[in-house]
Amino acid sequence: MTQFSDKKTAGYTAAKQSVAFAFPQSGIIRARGADTLDLLNRLSTNELSKLQPNHGLRTVLTSDKGRIVDVLTVIVNNTGALLLCSANNEQNVVSWLRKYTIMDDCKVASATDEFCVLEILGPEAASLIQELSGETLLDLPMSHWRNVTVFGESALLLRQPAMSEFSFLLLFDSSQKDAIHAKCYELSTEVPIMTAEDYELLRIEAGMGAFGAELTDGYNPLEAGLLHLVNFKKGCYIGQEVIARIDSYNKVKQRIMGFTSTTQLPIGAEIKVDGNAVGKITSSVLSPDFGWIALGYIRGEHAHVQSAVSVESGDGGVEAVIVGLPFE
Repeated sequence: MTQFSDKKTAGYTAAKQSVAFAFPQSGIIRARGADTLDLLNRLSTNELSKLQPNHGLRTVLTSDKGRIVDVLTVIVNNTGALLLCSANNEQNVVSWLRKYTIMDDCKVASATDEFCVLEILGPEAASLIQELSGETLLDLPMSHWRNVTVFGESALLLRQPAMSEFSFLLLFDSSQKDAIHAKCYELSTEVPIMTAEDYELLRIEAGMGAFGAELTDGYNPLEAGLLHLVNFKKGCYIGQEVIARIDSYNKVKQRIMGFTSTTQLPIGAEIKVDGNAVGKITSSVLSPDFGWIALGYIRGEHAHVQSAVSVESGDGGVEAVIVGLPFE
């Protein structure tokens, strides 16, 4: 259970209304070799084969049962690609990719320690980066990247899906970590720095799944709200037959939804309808804007906005209402 104060912090408010800094945990993998994109295309849900340097795309690694291994952002360079994955899951992803690398010219290895990661997010994020770097970024497509200079240091800048209107990820050389953090703290009265608690709160409000909570091998991409990362026109990939069958026959058994309540909604608690278990809570938080909110999976036939459900754990049951995502 994640419990926060119902008072708005500076970082939370800035991210929603203006602009904030964050130091998110990220996993980074370096992939090198002429067959990198071909291999990744054969192992994941999106169409990667036509990507060019400075391009990027999000995709899902899936098991042979169509379940989620991880969600990757693949950003292409002249020697291969950088793969952004979930924090602390790099070795699992590296092992998964190596398992299917046979004759391919592709070498993968964790590169997380090579980088210092800074996120600039919020409605005014693009304006701040233009002020800091001189670069105009509103025309940068999602998941594409370019080299910029920020705080006097070179960085790879990537546009990514935002929890609050705009989000840009900056990857600096790890040797610059102390200097970059110091620069951010110098500006923190004008551009607040989000805490880990702020970040988790904003993630849940935005309805974004997290690895280990909503994104696990217990769910497939269609259940997890990742339909937009699945290309049904591409060729075969690991798990493709299962995912295609689920889509063709409308067999999505459960769906990720939002839940609101006047009381805590414990993580792991069962969601029940008429006394029958139909799902479970996966993330939960006290929001200063929305009260007690949660993400969870519920069987498709019960995933109706504004429907009432019971959320039950060892501490008893509470009433909750199903809402659409993001929370508004």
